[in-house]
Amino acid sequence: MPKIYLSLTLLSLLALCAANSCVPPAYIPAEYNQLRSSEALGEASKDLYQLAFKSEDKKEKLKYAQGGILLSEKCLKKGKLPICLYYGALNRGLYIKNHIPNYQRSLKKMIDQCEELIELQPDYGEGGCYRVLGNIYAKAPSFSMNPKNITQDLDKASSYLSLATEVSPNYPLNHLFLAQVLFKIDQKEQARMSLKKFESLDKARLDTDYPEWEKEFKKLKADLDL
Repeated sequence: MPKIYLSLTLLSLLALCAANSCVPPAYIPAEYNQLRSSEALGEASKDLYQLAFKSEDKKEKLKYAQGGILLSEKCLKKGKLPICLYYGALNRGLYIKNHIPNYQRSLKKMIDQCEELIELQPDYGEGGCYRVLGNIYAKAPSFSMNPKNITQDLDKASSYLSLATEVSPNYPLNHLFLAQVLFKIDQKEQARMSLKKFESLDKARLDTDYPEWEKEFKKLKADLDL
């Protein structure tokens, strides 16, 4: 039976980690240190996101994602480029997935960046920021003692993912994620329609974009008796 109380030593360690002392230093490859233009910094943030996404080592994921965040912030000081807003948000998402302390602050930053990008270019990244916002509200904790914290809101999630399917109807992940949320709110017929739309679309990019797609698709298909 697990112990109810953490030792003082472990509590102290968690406090130190929450203060970022357990976070590995950000890694920015030498070839990126001299970048100056917004476009180049945005592409570099994208590159580090892809390295973080592909890495199977947690420390490496954190290192690359934090580097991607720093590069996107440098870019955004020069101007609000869509690529910098988008990959700033994605790098933060990967970072908090692998490092929980202070995640609410990062979630709020992701939401701010995505709202800015939606104002500039809502279809950027195949409706990427609608997809990001939908997943935030679908997967956030269902309850918090702090009313200012981001918590699960499946109605918001379905609204954002519906908008993703509107601005980028041919990108299959928009339909898969929407179907998942519709199933959660017991709109099973609409979920079946979204999943059938997903099935009809070209999925050649998905093994790279979202390797978990096939597992999640098969589970949802079984849940919906399709």
